Amino acid sequence: MPFTKYFIMPKKPNEILFLNLYAFSLTGGVEKVSRKFIYALGKLFPDSTWSSYSMYDDHKDTDNRYIAPEKYRTFKGAKFAFVIASFLKGLRSRTIILSHLNLLPVARLITAVKPRQKVVMFAHGIEVWDELPAWKTKFLRKKVQIWAVSNFTREKMIMQHHIAPQQIMVLNNCLSPFLKLPQNFEKPAYLLDKYEINSQVPVIFTLNRLSASEKYKGYDRVITALGKLKQQQHQAFTYILAGKADETERIRLTKLIEANNLVNEVKMIGYLSEEELTPHFLLSDLFIMPSKGEGFGIVFIEAAAHGCKVIGGNLDGSTDALLNGQLGQLIDPNEEAEILTAIQKALANKNHQPKIQQQTTVQHFGFNSYLSKVKELLNNPLTN
Repeated sequence: MPFTKYFIMPKKPNEILFLNLYAFSLTGGVEKVSRKFIYALGKLFPDSTWSSYSMYDDHKDTDNRYIAPEKYRTFKGAKFAFVIASFLKGLRSRTIILSHLNLLPVARLITAVKPRQKVVMFAHGIEVWDELPAWKTKFLRKKVQIWAVSNFTREKMIMQHHIAPQQIMVLNNCLSPFLKLPQNFEKPAYLLDKYEINSQVPVIFTLNRLSASEKYKGYDRVITALGKLKQQQHQAFTYILAGKADETERIRLTKLIEANNLVNEVKMIGYLSEEELTPHFLLSDLFIMPSKGEGFGIVFIEAAAHGCKVIGGNLDGSTDALLNGQLGQLIDPNEEAEILTAIQKALANKNHQPKIQQQTTVQHFGFNSYLSKVKELLNNPLTN
């Protein structure tokens, strides 16, 4: 592939250059943050020059609702081309914003030539919680304003990397600007039929990737807690566990379900598309994910916006997503007894108001609130 075109210095000065790994070709939490931020930049700077480059996205995957094609440059994994293009564009940009820690080398290269370059980096979760290479820690302390997606991540970075508190701002994740919120909260009849669920039986829902290498989500502890709920309390329920599973994890969970005598109660339904999320949230009485490794947990606010009762862990960024307990129960994810008690409490709660749950969620995590916060952060002296 010829790289000549990447060595041409851009002619027009650029307000902001947003660099990301993926925004559209994958569907994880970091990718959702990137595409919403891209949309926010378009709203805040409709007439000024800003750009976004993606190292791995394929242009055909770009969702034009979020960004005009001419503002989005994709490199499909051509790292050298991405770095050169980002370097040249960065030299002509007022502010460089990085979607992920792994893009720090690009910012380091730009600041080597332009020492006073303004650099901002999103900090999500586990990628910044543990020890980092010495050069990254030093660079973060001296050159970067950090936007943490939760107070939990902010505090972890302050303690772990000794970064000045005033250098780390909190920008909570938000709901999709294109999410159509339900006006009524009836269970979809076609899903009741599809999964053969009695409409009087409560539905418990978990949605996440099921990976043998990511066991911090807590769905296995939910399964064992539900086994006790069935055995000891004779409680009827259906547990829908959604998300793409690798083969190792699928086998492990199948054995766990059998061991807890939940073959008839647990339904592993696999991957759900974005269009399928709303009906599955409406089907559910309770969303539960007692994780201990979430940087924020966008799925919590999505569930709450659809009126679900929610249970999350109190040892990670889930506390931000659940407004420290205002949007759901926060429990110790390591304590199976707490998980069981929280499930019992949620299922027994007949006074839950889904509309109020939705309104509170939108008030705090709606896109308009997010847009205002992004504008505020961009006007911060550290990014001017």
